[in-house]
Amino acid sequence: MAKLSYKVSYYIFYVLIVLTLVVLGMFFGVGYENPVGEYNAPEHTETLIYFMYFMFAACVLVTIVGAIAQFGASLKDNPKGAIKSLGGVLLFVAVLVVAWVIASDKALVMADGTEFTDGTLLKLSDMMLYSIYLLIAVAGVATLVNLSGIFKK
Repeated sequence: MAKLSYKVSYYIFYVLIVLTLVVLGMFFGVGYENPVGEYNAPEHTETLIYFMYFMFAACVLVTIVGAIAQFGASLKDNPKGAIKSLGGVLLFVAVLVVAWVIASDKALVMADGTEFTDGTLLKLSDMMLYSIYLLIAVAGVATLVNLSGIFKK
């Protein structure tokens, strides 16, 4: 079973590499349109953006399915470890919820003077930034604590 799983992931990986190279080739090599004076935009900008959306959604889906499968498998063998991993996931969700609550949806003035007023996207951007800052700080503190040797047996 493990060999089949390895073969499937091996082929999926190479398919994704080929798709990425095709989309990047289309983005950089097909041509440019000239929407505003001297500013050029590649013709396949939307293709690249939708491909990135697809890759992000696939990553999130595979991560969620993998976490659920790992939790289910470890619940039988190691219930204490499974509960700890579930606690980690719940803690991560709590960080995202708190970051969403403290995020601002105030309109943003762009460089050209126009305002960006989509409150949901503004809150989502702030939430991601706040959660990244917090998780980087937690990772830094955890690294320092680990290097100090406090928890060594």
